[in-house]
Amino acid sequence: MLVLLLPLLLLGCGGSQETPLRVATIEWIGYHPLHLAASEGRLPIDEIRLARFSSNVESLRAFRNGNVDAAALTLDEAFLLRADGHDIRVILLLDYSHGGDTILAQPGITRMADLEGRRIGVENDAATAYLLARGLEHGGLDRERVDIVRVDAGRHEEAFHGGEVDALATFEPTRTRLLNAGAEELFDSTRIPGEIIDVLVVQRQALDDHPRHLRQLVDAWFGTLEYLDTDPEPAKAAMARYSDLSAEELAGALAGVHFPSRAENCTALADGGEALRASSEHLATLMQQQGLLEREVNLDRLFDDRVLQAAGCPPSEDG
Repeated sequence: MLVLLLPLLLLGCGGSQETPLRVATIEWIGYHPLHLAASEGRLPIDEIRLARFSSNVESLRAFRNGNVDAAALTLDEAFLLRADGHDIRVILLLDYSHGGDTILAQPGITRMADLEGRRIGVENDAATAYLLARGLEHGGLDRERVDIVRVDAGRHEEAFHGGEVDALATFEPTRTRLLNAGAEELFDSTRIPGEIIDVLVVQRQALDDHPRHLRQLVDAWFGTLEYLDTDPEPAKAAMARYSDLSAEELAGALAGVHFPSRAENCTALADGGEALRASSEHLATLMQQQGLLEREVNLDRLFDDRVLQAAGCPPSEDG
């Protein structure tokens, strides 16, 4: 009888056969709802494990090496993975940066043009490299006319305060902390609307190996956004603990981030991300022009809405 019941018992366990889902994140404020979801018990921490890295360079490395199944990355970083031959899918739009990414300078430097011949700290192969390229373009500067210094995100403040760099391409919450310390803001992502997008990227195999966990992750994400909207004071107070910011500072930092709703996500990712096709092609072209993408990237089947559909999309207006 035990032999006969064993298959049924295993079948009843269902999702217990899934190994833990490993998700890479960094300190960027737009990813903090993931950690808030974990601290609020919206994520089963024994089944969905958030790995927090000090920089996107490290996060990308972990993804490339197969040490994580999913990663919160910028769309341009997803393009780098796809161009390198990684079989990935974008299953969720996390946020749009609208001021949260920035180029800051030491006091007394007030224009991008003033950076000619100066040292600018930036992470290579990450979103800040794209931001810097666009900032230099807006300031009328060629890359050859500045001194690019590689500084991992985990050392941004140390390098700035230590005088290792004259300027820095960085992001929230480092932006707020350095502005409070007297830094000058020269350029930010409000100047390039819609170009810096954060997404949840998964290994293609993870869609088959972790269907339940990915659905839980998506539901927890939107549940946390609803919590931020309906009960903002305790939610932001909890998020502030991840940022070394006060609740008031965090609220100001969040003003530079837009979190797309479930409905916005469902619309954007429908039909293989057709609504994102033109803007994605534009971004890829800009990256190639800036020397950040060495080859054309195939955008076919990059965007995948199966997890969103399984988690539940609201009915479309046309029924």
